[in-house]
Amino acid sequence: MRNRALHDALRDFALDAAALLSAELRAGHEIPFDVVEEPGKGPILYRYRPLTQQFLATRWEKLRMLPTCAPAAHALGAGASIYLRVCGLPEGADAEPALQAMLERLYEDSTSFDFPEERFERVYSTVERTLFEDTVNAAVLAPVHGLVLENSRVELGDGIVLVDGRTMDAPAEAVWPPTTLGERDRGAEPATLCVLERALAPDAPIPVTESRIRFRKLLTALRLFKPGSIALDPLAWGRVDEGVWKPLPLGFGAHVRGEPWVLEAAEVPELVAFLGVVSGARHGGRIAWALSRFEMGCERALDEEALSDYLLALHALLDADDDAGRATLSRRVAALCAEQSERRALQQRVERAFALERFLVGGGSSEAYVESVGAADPPRQIVREVERHLRAILRDVLCGYLDADLKTAADDILVSSGEPIEVRAADLRRPSTVDRRPSNKEEPDPEPFQRELRFSKPEPEPVTSELDVEEPVDGGRSTVDEEDTGVTPSADWELDDDPASYSAPI
Repeated sequence: MRNRALHDALRDFALDAAALLSAELRAGHEIPFDVVEEPGKGPILYRYRPLTQQFLATRWEKLRMLPTCAPAAHALGAGASIYLRVCGLPEGADAEPALQAMLERLYEDSTSFDFPEERFERVYSTVERTLFEDTVNAAVLAPVHGLVLENSRVELGDGIVLVDGRTMDAPAEAVWPPTTLGERDRGAEPATLCVLERALAPDAPIPVTESRIRFRKLLTALRLFKPGSIALDPLAWGRVDEGVWKPLPLGFGAHVRGEPWVLEAAEVPELVAFLGVVSGARHGGRIAWALSRFEMGCERALDEEALSDYLLALHALLDADDDAGRATLSRRVAALCAEQSERRALQQRVERAFALERFLVGGGSSEAYVESVGAADPPRQIVREVERHLRAILRDVLCGYLDADLKTAADDILVSSGEPIEVRAADLRRPSTVDRRPSNKEEPDPEPFQRELRFSKPEPEPVTSELDVEEPVDGGRSTVDEEDTGVTPSADWELDDDPASYSAPI
């Protein structure tokens, strides 16, 4: 037997089909017959031939609704077209006609639907020989730490399967985590395995490169799909047919922190569709860089270490490279991730995340931060919220719900909502160049990022007329001290007594 998974899937479907068809006969439905002439030189002989194919065709809608039909069709996969060609039937990408043809072969000329074990093995041998002639089955698996499945096996399409390690013939090193003594802890939870299955030419190598790319894309999709801690093991395992598993380094690994990532049965269809969207998304530049930074944050050992990765990703997504962009970053994040009534609160929480980062960069600890600001805003909660909003933005961009120009999209939301736009400018001048009035007590200079320049509307200058101008006294000389006005006397002012020859500032 070359492919145990295919054999078991087809056999389970054939058993369920036999039970359903037998129930139809017991309910009073009969198999139609045809009268066939037997050739020969003597008298004409007639034979009744059961029209099993017609009986199956009229009940195929019931058969295809059996719970084992879809797994059997998926296991047959692309080989359905080959099997249909061998059976002399029209080829197609759908596997259901191939399953129907298999049942017709299984019950050909039969008047009952008791499961024929020996005939099934012969039919399956034909299927396997047809599909896997001049090919070998290769598999590569890698443990996925932190991933918990509600179902023991999840088919994600195109040869990728998530499976409970206990239900697969896999190496113990991949299924059971090692203890401090190097032994396998059979009392611990078994690992979930990510498996890539491929049919290859006999001389083809194990698809290590393909598995590395496909596993990484799957990991990215799982991290974007919903929160939870998840990571691939740096060591994979591969084998050909029923051979020995060989270790294969994947080249990447990460820490697992926080709650596990649980895949519920109801979420599988949505995850399969989302995986197709993410795998086919083609974004470069800032989007690709921010996505990479998001994954770096997911792989950090501590939440506090991940904060800078998440904030840098937001900087890249919202093009916050200059002072104005950084000043309005939190406001734009709130516009993209919250309803209008909740934006102010979210803006304050994002600003709190930047304050936490500055506190940590300055050498402070998480415990000291909690003591300084109170236990209402623990660092883990702040980091998790930033991660959640970053995930939501990246998801919407990759799925096409948001344009890649997020800065413009956020500004359009703010403008359309009619909210007043608050602009804050950071004073980046050095203290020595700032004009200050002398005071008896020098106040400490705030941090450059916290200092704000508040601009007020200038007071209008008083309007004067000729009636308000006082006549000059003392021969046209102003009574105001010239040194106070900053005017330098000119020698031309004393040439003669003609007032017309005097020059004075206007």
